[in-house]
Amino acid sequence: MNKKKLLRILFVVIIIILNLIIFWKIDFSDIDTKGVSFVMEMASNKDDEYQIYYTKVGEDFSEAASKKVFYDGFANGTDVTTIENDTESITVGKKQTLRFDYPIEYDNLRLDFGQYAGNTVIYDMYFEMSGVKYQIPMEQIQNEKNAPSILSRILMEKEGQQCLVVNAEAGDPNMLIQFHKDQLLEQYREANRQNTLILDIAICVVMDFIAIYVLLHFYSLIDIPVQIYQNRKLALTLAKNDFKTKYAGSYLGMIWAFIQPVVTILVYWFVFSVGLKAGNEGDYPYVLFIVVGIIPWFFFSDSLNGGTNAMTDYNYLVKKVVFNIDILPFVKVLSAFFVHCFFIAFALILCTCMGHHPTIYTVQLIYYIFCNFVFVLGLSYLSSAIVVFFRDLGQFINIFILQVGVWLTPIMWNANKMLSPTALKLFKINPMFYIVSGFRDSVLDKNWFWTGDRLLWTIYFWIITILVFGLGVKIFRRLKIHFADVL
Repeated sequence: MNKKKLLRILFVVIIIILNLIIFWKIDFSDIDTKGVSFVMEMASNKDDEYQIYYTKVGEDFSEAASKKVFYDGFANGTDVTTIENDTESITVGKKQTLRFDYPIEYDNLRLDFGQYAGNTVIYDMYFEMSGVKYQIPMEQIQNEKNAPSILSRILMEKEGQQCLVVNAEAGDPNMLIQFHKDQLLEQYREANRQNTLILDIAICVVMDFIAIYVLLHFYSLIDIPVQIYQNRKLALTLAKNDFKTKYAGSYLGMIWAFIQPVVTILVYWFVFSVGLKAGNEGDYPYVLFIVVGIIPWFFFSDSLNGGTNAMTDYNYLVKKVVFNIDILPFVKVLSAFFVHCFFIAFALILCTCMGHHPTIYTVQLIYYIFCNFVFVLGLSYLSSAIVVFFRDLGQFINIFILQVGVWLTPIMWNANKMLSPTALKLFKINPMFYIVSGFRDSVLDKNWFWTGDRLLWTIYFWIITILVFGLGVKIFRRLKIHFADVL
């Protein structure tokens, strides 16, 4: 059995394994675990700031892990209501729904009732995840023992609806809210079991259709990777020469390859951190957020620019009948990779100096570097073939893909904080979103690429990358016989 047939069999085995993983691993509840809300429908006789704190087991509550929402339904004096029973009558303001974003990975929840003394009427309290509710019983809130500065909790009725009146002192009145995270997730899974099955089937159908196409054109698609492997020593030599000659004749020489990205990072850092007063992003400084996110973009931009111009830059080699031009886009991408390695080392050293040491998650960088390399290589084969016949493509890529794309990719801004769940999914269609987020997951946020919704986006990324690479290779092979005539 020759190597090409063995590769074909290996590809089929990988596709079968991926199908099994999708049905076993991808759950609809994994897709939007960040869209969990803690909701309290309430009214009060005081305008105040309500706050939730959340921790993992064994940790203390802190301001860093909290969310605040302000109740302002009493001060204007309109739409007040009276709740009464046999012994007392309470007047409160307008009923409002306070909604707090809640990270589902946390286990303990504490609710603070503001700074001022007064009554809070709780009509309903629940967790919500994509329309699925996990109810907190009123009796449970009434009987909670961990409730400092809470004077009384009385169950009452208003228009047939049961509500809980919480009377609190001034200062720091709060109580723990007991819930079972596993039950919450299981309730969510149960409610979306049908959606999970439909989604899994849809993903597998799309993936399998692409796999069938790859199998039908397998030998033509792997021909260029085989050529690269067979000519790897020549490609490496050309890449080194390309890197050196790019700055030949200047006094600083290759140093310019490192100066421009460093200056760009400093400009972005100054504008956003100093000028716009951007604070920390999560648990790390904003400068690390920019550096780790922009490094994969530098490689993508440099590689795509170089790869697009591979045929025109090496036109003297294209016209040589005996030279294998299949490796030229790869040479350009490999040349850009040398600088990329330097900046990855620079980012890791900077993170270490600022207290964010490499962990086991940092190993993932190898995977995301490979993702970036394969994706931009496929684009380079596609663009280098077309630009020979349509020279305006180079300008189009510079303006609409690189200059616009850098702002559509969350490099200088935090997509999870600034975008709604729907808009976030639209922005994630950009494959570079996956790579930039992956770099931050590896170095700063410490998340594996197969956990939660990342597995779904991993499959999406590789489907798009295989399509781009296959299309690029196919068009390159068909047009290359005309390159010498046009150039």
